[in-house]
Amino acid sequence: MLLPFVLIALVFWLLILRPQQKRRQQETKMQSELQPGVEVLTKAGFFATVVEVRDNEVELEVSPGTRIRMLKAGVGDIVRPNETAADDTPVEDRPDFPGNDDKNDGK
Repeated sequence: MLLPFVLIALVFWLLILRPQQKRRQQETKMQSELQPGVEVLTKAGFFATVVEVRDNEVELEVSPGTRIRMLKAGVGDIVRPNETAADDTPVEDRPDFPGNDDKNDGK
């Protein structure tokens, strides 16, 4: 009789509580890595550079001369330089760009 309740509690822990704990640990680790000069992506979708780090807030420069103060919890991720696209080909020169058909070259 007690076994179904134990199984439900175990499934609840495995599917909900454990992943939340891991995400919280990763977020805390990321927030501890914040330092001036690091480029970040905020949870609101802004790319910015960290200017100053305080106890529970950071000062970010979103454009030259424009600074905002934000809670550390508002920082979504640190942008690493190796995460940028390695392909520097302009979009219109890529083979999958619409209009690059050899069939429609005017002949």
